[in-house]
Amino acid sequence: MTDEEFRVLLIHQYMQKNYKTFIECIVVSAIVVFMIIHFAIRRYDNGSIWELETLWGDIGYTSAIVCGLAILFNWVLWRIPFVGRWLHTPNIGGEWSGKGKSSFKDTEYEFTLKISQSFLETHVHGYFEKSRSDSFSSVFIHDDTLDRTVFVYSYQNDPKLEYRNKAEKGEEGGLNIHYGSTKLDIDYADLTRLSGTYWNDRNCTGSWELTKKSKKNGK
Repeated sequence: MTDEEFRVLLIHQYMQKNYKTFIECIVVSAIVVFMIIHFAIRRYDNGSIWELETLWGDIGYTSAIVCGLAILFNWVLWRIPFVGRWLHTPNIGGEWSGKGKSSFKDTEYEFTLKISQSFLETHVHGYFEKSRSDSFSSVFIHDDTLDRTVFVYSYQNDPKLEYRNKAEKGEEGGLNIHYGSTKLDIDYADLTRLSGTYWNDRNCTGSWELTKKSKKNGK
């Protein structure tokens, strides 16, 4: 197994954990809502709470309410600062201006990062001078011992056609499709700035400094 394959596997393991937590919350919410509807509200009705028609009706009401809450939470409620911090999922959606430094000839460059985010999914798109990158897996990882949260994602980088053609011809300045991972440190005291490192299968590493430009793409 390559280092990149291991990183992708690690991300998917954490993603499964997040989905499991979300499903557990839905199940608990469904039980609580059903108990409130069926036993706290129905007790004032004339009908029996054990009638089949009443049971099925309350199950339907519960399903509709819980589905609505789940959708609302996935897109809106988790963005409340203290909720996001409690769940170790900060709201970093939006457009970011970045400055990077690569181990390849100590190159310095500027780029734009656009992040679209819900509670369950985060997608990252990078726009560079010679290429564009798109994430295919991502996750927030929290270390309870250090009380530290990092955002990790793996990506595919697709060069512009002119640079891909140069690479195929062996010309200087060419660039091939490549894969990599990025780790960004989260500072809850200032979510308008991110910093971190990256590495790719071109045997290059580097560092990034990001400043938030807008929340436009923080869906």
